[in-house]
Amino acid sequence: MKTKAGKTINLSLIFLLYLGLSLSCASTVPAFYRPVPQSMPTEKEYPTMRVWGRFLYTAFNEKIILRGINQGFIWIDRFGERTMDQIAMTGANAVRIVWSTSGSVEDLDYIIIQAIRQKMIPIVELHDATGKWENLKLCVDYWVSKEVVEVVQRHQKYLIVNIGNEIGDKNVTFKQFYRGYAEAIERIRGKGIEVPLMIDAPDWGKDIETIKACAAALIKIDPIQNLLFSIHMWWPKMWGYSEDRVRAEIKAVVELNIPLVVGEFGNAWEESEEGQIPYRVIIEECQKHEIGWLAWSWGPGNKPQTWLDMTEDGSFETLRGWGKEVALTSPFSIKNTALKPPSLANICEKGIVPLPLAP
Repeated sequence: MKTKAGKTINLSLIFLLYLGLSLSCASTVPAFYRPVPQSMPTEKEYPTMRVWGRFLYTAFNEKIILRGINQGFIWIDRFGERTMDQIAMTGANAVRIVWSTSGSVEDLDYIIIQAIRQKMIPIVELHDATGKWENLKLCVDYWVSKEVVEVVQRHQKYLIVNIGNEIGDKNVTFKQFYRGYAEAIERIRGKGIEVPLMIDAPDWGKDIETIKACAAALIKIDPIQNLLFSIHMWWPKMWGYSEDRVRAEIKAVVELNIPLVVGEFGNAWEESEEGQIPYRVIIEECQKHEIGWLAWSWGPGNKPQTWLDMTEDGSFETLRGWGKEVALTSPFSIKNTALKPPSLANICEKGIVPLPLAP
């Protein structure tokens, strides 16, 4: 989540800035262009999940559109023993695991296994740098440590690494964003991590303009072109985010062929008419354009915005309000749109996942 209002930038101005190479990612990023479509996968099996064009494929060459939920495991359920199976009851094919550099490697290994055993793609994010651009290096240092690399590689067939949650405030420039993540990608790939890397927008996850501006260049410099970009749609009416604007922004990203995931969203930023977020439009448009999304959050634990807790006590039976709607009852809910490809649906029957050791 984030704490400040979003910023908007005229798209025509962005285009001119890129053509002139004068601002944004000047001198480090080529002129404005769309990502070059990659060849479709041809092998039956790959070491990791892969991004092709703007879509994600499993390691077994199956297209998968992420549908899932965020949960603050590091704070309220570190081993996933109270809520992981409850989240899975929605039919989710993914779970975003809120984690921290303070979490032990053993606990990280355990929580990843718990997600996979529940037939959900684990997306692990580090929450240490939320809104703090200067902490990007802290997150990367964690991922490239020997013990963490070993855990990532052990589960690489089913794992997505979300480098850091909402790193940077509204003052992060296009140039800073590109250079910071270009270095992060180089360091992480240099340690042999080949899983998809998810990169959050700056400005507490809200700034979709930076994603539009820099995604193509970052994809190009990734030696295996295996990146996802995440926008956190904390976009209430009071900050200018109408239903039509949500539709337009999603359409623009699709036209740019950017592999996008809506990594967080809720029903409201504050309990007022102007604080409402057009979440119904978000999930409908994502379904229309085959874009993944992850609702925030299963809970409980949101403070002071307790209405963002999708459940009362973390159990499936206490799903409520907007949370129950996006999980179960909407035509565009997780229950009604999440698909699990055979390799994920049959994972435990195949004996792929080892029984976890007690933490």
